Amino acid sequence: MLKEFKLFIVNWWNDFKRIPYVDTKWFLVWVFIYLTFLLLDIFFPGFWGSSLLKYIGIFLCSIYAYQKYHNDSMLILALFLTFLADTILVWTTWEIAGVYVFCFAQLMHLLRLSKAKLEIIGAYSVALGLFSAFGIVTGLDPLYAVCTVYALELVCNLVLSYRRYAKHPKDFKARCCFYGFSAFIACDFCVALRHLSLDGLLPIEIMPLVAFLVWVFYYPSQVLIANSSTQKPSLHLSKNLK
Repeated sequence: MLKEFKLFIVNWWNDFKRIPYVDTKWFLVWVFIYLTFLLLDIFFPGFWGSSLLKYIGIFLCSIYAYQKYHNDSMLILALFLTFLADTILVWTTWEIAGVYVFCFAQLMHLLRLSKAKLEIIGAYSVALGLFSAFGIVTGLDPLYAVCTVYALELVCNLVLSYRRYAKHPKDFKARCCFYGFSAFIACDFCVALRHLSLDGLLPIEIMPLVAFLVWVFYYPSQVLIANSSTQKPSLHLSKNLK
């Protein structure tokens, strides 16, 4: 355990030193968006400009992946579905529809990381519908039923990303994948705390803190995952990235 922790710290430090290898313009955009909306959330909570920046930031992750990894259709599709799910959750009241789309986004990651066949998508769609129907019949909130599927997918992706990281500990993209899904897990843990506080199962006083922490973890997770392709970069901007 101590050896693995030491390796993690060494790799993290090496990644920090390799920031210049990432395209400078994109890196500055990520940092600007991240720091700006965090400062807005701290000093001007509820300001609409923060939500707009977050929304644009998630959309740009899809654009970045499309430009840099044009041949990695599964990564691009997963990031676009994530953006679509955020669109539904932010601009509509169809919460369960947004989580459904998130499930398919996680499925795309699962397929690309496990290299499973695409035919599984049809079976997965049927299984997800049956699981939701089972939840309704048994009196379980359909939202919680779908969230259970989503959580299982996310944990699977974390495991797969860790295996990739353990197999290629010096691969920058493999580390981005593992760090990204780790941050994703942390984000969704905060989302779960938020819902539990809204349902009265946890003190409502924790709401402002967990709502803030959601985006502390979520945006970096998407930026990291956008850099986690299993394919070679399409553009010269990443020719030095190993």
